Amino acid sequence: GEQSGSLDAMLLNVSEHYDTEVDYAVKNLTSMIEPLLTIGVGIIVLFLALAIFLPMWDVAKIAQ
Repeated sequence: GEQSGSLDAMLLNVSEHYDTEVDYAVKNLTSMIEPLLTIGVGIIVLFLALAIFLPMWDVAKIAQ
């Protein structure tokens, strides 16, 4: 490192290693969060659809 005069090369090597690790961690985190977000959006859409259609069905039952 510092004694051999190759500190800059060693720091570059370490930075490349950590850059690769961070990219890998972000990719894994993204792949885990994506299905959860899809399920969350699906639940919101289901709730909105029920909020619209349930009152309409109740009115249709009363009209009969």
